[in-house]
Amino acid sequence: MSTASHVRDVIDASPVRSFLAVRDIPGASRAVESAFSRLAAQGEVVHVRHGLYWKGPKTRVGMPLPWPLVVALKVAGPGSGPAGPTAAHELMLTTQVPAVDEVAVPGRAPSPVPGVVFTARSYARRLHNLTATEVALLEVLRTWPAHTEGTWDDLVTIAKGRVADGSVRPDVLTKEVPHERSRQLRDHWQRLAKLLAA
Repeated sequence: MSTASHVRDVIDASPVRSFLAVRDIPGASRAVESAFSRLAAQGEVVHVRHGLYWKGPKTRVGMPLPWPLVVALKVAGPGSGPAGPTAAHELMLTTQVPAVDEVAVPGRAPSPVPGVVFTARSYARRLHNLTATEVALLEVLRTWPAHTEGTWDDLVTIAKGRVADGSVRPDVLTKEVPHERSRQLRDHWQRLAKLLAA
C-alpha cells in the first residue's frame, strides 16, 4: 500500500473532530506530510500547525478549524488544562468568556498558539497524567475566588459532579497537590478534599 493510500485510510477511519499527527503515521515523514498536504487541499483535513492536522465536520463552506483552546490542549499534551478565567469558565463558575484563553502546561511551554497564552506549572502534573478538568480545578483553587462568579458551595457542587463522572480523581490530586508551589492551592485543596470525602 502506498503512503498516500495509507494516510487516506487513517483519515477515513478517524472520528470527526480528531487530530492526526504526521509522526504517528508509519513511513517517511516527508511522504506522510505530502500526503496530508494533498488531502488538506482537497478539504479532507485542515492543517493546524507543523505536523498536525484536524479532521472536522464537513460543511457547505468547508471544514472549520478547531477552537484555539482545543488546539492548545492537544499541543500542550498530557497534564495540561485551562487556567485563569478559562478554567473558571470551563467549570461553569463564570459566564464571562475570556478574550484570550489561558492554558497551564506541565514544565516548559510549547510554541505559541494564536489566541492562547501558556503558563508553566509543575511537571508532576504530566507524571500524574492529570485530566484537563483536574488541571482546571487546581487552577481555580490557585486563584480562588478570582475570575469566578460562584460561591464556594457552587465549586463544591461542581467538583462533586466531576468526581461522579470520573473527570476528577481525588486520590490522584491528593498525590499531585504537594508538588504545587502555591500555598493557597494546597490549602484550598485540603478544604475541598474533606468535603468531597464526606
